[in-house]
Amino acid sequence: MKCEEATEFVSALCDGGMIPQAAAEHIGDCAACRTRLKEYAEMGVELRRVASLQAVEETEVKPWEQVPRITPNWWGKGWETMRIPRFAFAVLLAATIVLGSSLVMVRARAHTQGSVLMLTAKSATGHTVRCALSLKDEKADSCGSVRVVNGGAELFGFRIISDQGDHIKIGVRARFLPRNPGSGGFSSDQIDGFPETTYWLQVGEKVEAKVEGSDPMIITGELLDHMPTSLSVGGDEQLDPNPGEVRFVAPVLVRSHEVVSDFDGMTVKSVEKDHGIVLHVPHDGRYLVSSSPLEGAVEGHIKDSRVTFELNGQPYEFLTGAPVAQGDRIWILHLPNEGNPGKNDEHEFVSSESMTQYLAKPPAEN
Repeated sequence: MKCEEATEFVSALCDGGMIPQAAAEHIGDCAACRTRLKEYAEMGVELRRVASLQAVEETEVKPWEQVPRITPNWWGKGWETMRIPRFAFAVLLAATIVLGSSLVMVRARAHTQGSVLMLTAKSATGHTVRCALSLKDEKADSCGSVRVVNGGAELFGFRIISDQGDHIKIGVRARFLPRNPGSGGFSSDQIDGFPETTYWLQVGEKVEAKVEGSDPMIITGELLDHMPTSLSVGGDEQLDPNPGEVRFVAPVLVRSHEVVSDFDGMTVKSVEKDHGIVLHVPHDGRYLVSSSPLEGAVEGHIKDSRVTFELNGQPYEFLTGAPVAQGDRIWILHLPNEGNPGKNDEHEFVSSESMTQYLAKPPAEN
């Protein structure tokens, strides 16, 4: 008998079974098979010792029984062709099942964990707003959106109230404001004055939220383990702005290398003709930004997400989280505060407004 033929009988000996005489004689005379027998025996002893440490109750020891199988299944086939002691195989199989089930539980829990809620709201007009809300940082647990649409604007505000795993309580302020001649533009500062409605948002489920002055919007959310470095504006997947579009994503105004105002979390875009962006800086006034020349404005230069210009001999920059416009030129008009500032002068806000009254007049024809 050769060693390859005796291998399965070495395993049978470790399991306490009887083997043929020829196999027993070969194993007794073969140094390699006796070494394998010793290794298998030591393996079985060690596995039993480890299993004893992890056992929660005594296992009843039963005598070895061979159960004949007429039609073996996959388990039986594996058992009959075993080349290592069966006890070792059983312990390894049990460990594999435990590890596999643990992996499933970890993966299941991963769907309900995350420190950031990525919220997506689709309005009745078909526009989409996306914003990331932190579940840990109160300075980043809210966001607002102003979107100019046909006949008016959609103003939305969202904030985190509390969370219970994948159930998150959010506050929603939403209103459609029609455009009225002489009423001015639309500002994110107006959102704070809207009534707030609370909803329980379950990750992966849809919530229908009411919008004053319009049909409801649909809100969904997913959990992320980090705060995104940038967000697409208004749900647009492309990074480049559209023709004629001007947009500011979380802009920062810098003067002579010092920060003047930080519009953190605020996003605004202008897509209509003769419209532009207004940024209100506390105790400083308003900055009107337009792709068309404005009366008394200075010309700025666009390079990707940066706008550089000069006012009263001082260098200025708008730094934003996304490209501003397709062109390389833009006009900035600074309107300082006049008289006594109101209560709204304490906070930054952005808006999209008509620039008609500020547009530069074309030169007269001779």
